[in-house]
Amino acid sequence: MPRTRTIYVDVQRLINSGDHASLIVRLMMASNDLALANICLSHCKNNPSSPSKQTQWGAELYFVRLQCGHLNEGLKLIQEIQGIDYLKDRIDRCSQYAQASYAKLINCTKGGNEWSEFNQYVERIRHKVTFHYANKEVSKSLSSLASKPTATIPNINAGDHITLGRFGLADDIVDNIVCRQIWKIPESANLQEEANKRADFGSKLCLAFLGFSSEFITNYILEHAAK
Repeated sequence: MPRTRTIYVDVQRLINSGDHASLIVRLMMASNDLALANICLSHCKNNPSSPSKQTQWGAELYFVRLQCGHLNEGLKLIQEIQGIDYLKDRIDRCSQYAQASYAKLINCTKGGNEWSEFNQYVERIRHKVTFHYANKEVSKSLSSLASKPTATIPNINAGDHITLGRFGLADDIVDNIVCRQIWKIPESANLQEEANKRADFGSKLCLAFLGFSSEFITNYILEHAAK
């Protein structure tokens, strides 16, 4: 059965540990955000409780986009760690799992073997549809949907309570932007299979980030700032 332990933090000791204090806390913030997005996505998939399938699907799309946003920002922190010898030395003290997770993350930074995949499958989603509503991409997707009159007709649901309404057309547009424009899945391919492959890339990276950051942060606090 999973267990937890509570470690009380001496903030002044953490500050006194050097210029790394802010980076450690920012890594905590990214880990918290990514873990929460991951939990919510899992809940949407495995415990559907939304008023409609459309809302459930929209929620899954949202939390995938949110994961991409937090992953993109979190990887910048990994790059910061890579540039600090003192922190890199502490990675060598981590478990093999944490070290392997860190190596996977570094491999997705610029210059790494998987950077191009990260850029296409994660970073561009953050820039285009996580925190932005890009006019160019939306207009292109509208034209794409309009050119397929035999496809499922988009809809919007109006309810007498704010929790009941859902603009399905917007979900269709987001899905089209991600799958066709960003992930570049061709019309001839099996859309679901190809989308799952790309989503799996981000999912595994989420687990790598959480696996590394949890152990690395805990070890740092135990060494430098535990009461």
